[in-house]
Amino acid sequence: MIKSINNCFYKQMRFKYTDYHIHTKWSSDIINNGPSFEDYLPIAKKNRMNICFLEHYELYKVENDKFHPFFNGKIEKYLDEIDEIKETHDFVLSGLEVDYYKERENDLLEFLDEYRKCIDFIAGSVHECDIGYPITEKSYILRLLKTKSLKQLIDDYFISVENMIRSKIFKNICHIDTVLRYINPNEIKPSEDCDISDKRIFNLGLLCIENGINIEYNLSGPKYSLGRTFPSKKVITNMRELGANIFIGSDSHDLKYFKDTISNVKKAYKIIEQIEAK
Repeated sequence: MIKSINNCFYKQMRFKYTDYHIHTKWSSDIINNGPSFEDYLPIAKKNRMNICFLEHYELYKVENDKFHPFFNGKIEKYLDEIDEIKETHDFVLSGLEVDYYKERENDLLEFLDEYRKCIDFIAGSVHECDIGYPITEKSYILRLLKTKSLKQLIDDYFISVENMIRSKIFKNICHIDTVLRYINPNEIKPSEDCDISDKRIFNLGLLCIENGINIEYNLSGPKYSLGRTFPSKKVITNMRELGANIFIGSDSHDLKYFKDTISNVKKAYKIIEQIEAK
């Protein structure tokens, strides 16, 4: 078994804790300046941390953007490279963070049927409700707000996450409230008709529990104006108390952040372990 807080994973790893959310230049948002697999290895080994390279796989970009790392079947190259790393490093997992699109559910299922057995860990996420406008980038949010209300943007996101959970395409789901990275009282302030409550996020967690889906405790939120994790410590604690399976990810896109966040990853595991010990 992977040494995880919920014992729901299946592969023996060297160290006690695993950071399930690491990005390299194989992810499209850092293809030009991102670190390599090899760059992470000495830091992870020194700090006794298993790592999962959870690279972005956005179906529309993969199909249409010739500069995307996975364009034109290059996923095979990714798998070859990471498998070579895994041969000599027993603290490394291959992974993909696959974007969910309701209108492409059949295509996503076909993709996963083909590659699920080749990849250690696959997680779903929502970044785009309007194709080409990721809500994790402030400039695109501001452009979207020229054509739709902030309430509609937020509602579209949470409806997409709910659809993803109900589809049961993914066993694992990342940062279920990442729409709040920039849309929060500290930056793009929601109007009174916007629902960004803990209850709304918690209800998504209940839906994950109902459908046997593992939820990420994503530690990247404090980097942004939100100032807290995705979801919050309070929400993730309540979810775990009700039996949710949790996996923990730093969502690292660079080496400094990865190194600086290792202690927080271990603390997050201890928080969950304390709940389990009650």
